[in-house]
Amino acid sequence: MLRPSKETHMTFQFWSIFVVASLPVHFAPGPNNLLALRNGSSDGILSAAISMLGRLPGYIIIFIAAGFGLAAVLNSFPGGFALLKLVGGLYLSWLGASTALRLSKTVGGSAETRPKQKLTMRQEFLTAIANPKAVLFATAFYSQFLDPADAQYLAKYSSMVAVSLTLESIGGICFCFVGAMFAKSVRHETPLLWLAKGCGVLLCAIGLLLTAEGVRDFIA
Repeated sequence: MLRPSKETHMTFQFWSIFVVASLPVHFAPGPNNLLALRNGSSDGILSAAISMLGRLPGYIIIFIAAGFGLAAVLNSFPGGFALLKLVGGLYLSWLGASTALRLSKTVGGSAETRPKQKLTMRQEFLTAIANPKAVLFATAFYSQFLDPADAQYLAKYSSMVAVSLTLESIGGICFCFVGAMFAKSVRHETPLLWLAKGCGVLLCAIGLLLTAEGVRDFIA
């Protein structure tokens, strides 16, 4: 991993290492990308991509907080990150369970069954801002590349955030595309229904794991 110095030069090598190290974060099937996959299969790539944009304000808030010392706050209040895990885990568990247990067919993009655009955008936003892994990425990961003592810290940090948001958007659109292509490749709605339920089960599992981690951290 690239270690920061007092003056971090944003060379081609720097950006290459940063982008490659970031790819697993933005292209992994995490909570937001599972939502994008679900929305792509049920609503089509355009609607899912628009909904995907809802996650970006959530990440911007996290990045701004991290840039202004969120890590120091969490270090001074050890229970803060555990609380974030607990709240985020409960939300993801609820979102996943509500998706997996939904009996009505919500595929095909019909006006009667498709979740409204505002709802799916709000789900993307809440999932992003409630994800403690995003907070960990914005605090611990960024500190490996940039020193707060750097005279150009703000400009360089903003550039890194812009690159991260771009990669996040590309990753989200890829999952929207995969979901939409899967929907076009099947002739019946049953596989789409199972895909949506599968995404819900995975979201619920991630949420339960985060909740368990939060409870464990509180006890410890």
